[in-house]
Amino acid sequence: MKKIKLNLNIDWKSKIIDLLIVIIGITIAFKLNTWNESMTNNLEAKHYIESFDDENTHNENNLISAIEFSESNKKDIDSLKQILLTKKYTDDRIKVFAASMMSLANYSPSVTTMEDMTASGEFKLIEDIELRKRLIDTYNSFVVTLKLESLLSDYVNKYVTPFFFENVRFSDFSSIHSDFIKAPFFENIVFGYGVLLEQQIRGYQDNLDKIRLLKQKLTAAKNIDEQ
Repeated sequence: MKKIKLNLNIDWKSKIIDLLIVIIGITIAFKLNTWNESMTNNLEAKHYIESFDDENTHNENNLISAIEFSESNKKDIDSLKQILLTKKYTDDRIKVFAASMMSLANYSPSVTTMEDMTASGEFKLIEDIELRKRLIDTYNSFVVTLKLESLLSDYVNKYVTPFFFENVRFSDFSSIHSDFIKAPFFENIVFGYGVLLEQQIRGYQDNLDKIRLLKQKLTAAKNIDEQ
């Protein structure tokens, strides 16, 4: 039998080089893909931070207006309480101050950015853990603030408005059946309103503190992105 001779003259150097080229190509492609994904995530995170900053500024301005309105209202109620305590029922300011209980602040915080980010599952794009905590804390505080606002609104609907409908002519706030100013129930309404109004203002101020702390974190995050 004839032996078959195999040509084993393989250019191993060339084969190794080809293999290295393939490995390097795959590695580069993977790195580029990771880099592109990282760049996309960074851009999205930057967009969210800017949106949060704009929304936070909007909420801050609205809250400041609500606080100013409520504190002005509180001055009227405090004056009314003092008049009732001293029983100066002839004071012409009573009806004006009493009418202020019908006016309420209406703070409507914008939460669109948080809702969008939560719904998309992209909250993890905010890598700064402290910023995440500050965002969650601030947006959760909106819920508490609105509940306090709702308590006062419900009080007005349940007690203030029905009492005035029964006893006051809204055109000039004059008495219908009797001198409502001297009624003990009216005094109770005023003092109850004052307690809830003070509670609402404290809630507003606490919310404003959180908004301003968040503003600092957002500003710092924006400055890092711009470097």
